[in-house]
Amino acid sequence: MRWIKAILFSLLFCVAIIFVVQNLDFLNQSAEIKLNLYFINGSSGPLKFYVLLLLSFLLGVIFASFYTFKIWYGKIKLTKIKEKEIKKLKQELDSLRNFPITQEK
Repeated sequence: MRWIKAILFSLLFCVAIIFVVQNLDFLNQSAEIKLNLYFINGSSGPLKFYVLLLLSFLLGVIFASFYTFKIWYGKIKLTKIKEKEIKKLKQELDSLRNFPITQEK
């Protein structure tokens, strides 16, 4: 399985390199980001397309990480609640196992 992952990542890396080499002229062009709202007007300086592409990717990774962290934290919290319940039930079971047996006549 590790070999398959390594091969797939290598192929993905090669495809990314080919993409960059074939689109080098386009990626080196400059662009400017403008924000025109009623109360805010602004623009960035000239940025290369590859910088915009990397910033967009980074922003997506950050948002996905926050979403994943939210789900991960919820699962950890649920696991701790379940572990407490299991511990309580084990203690109850142990106390019932040690309960003395008496015979009624």
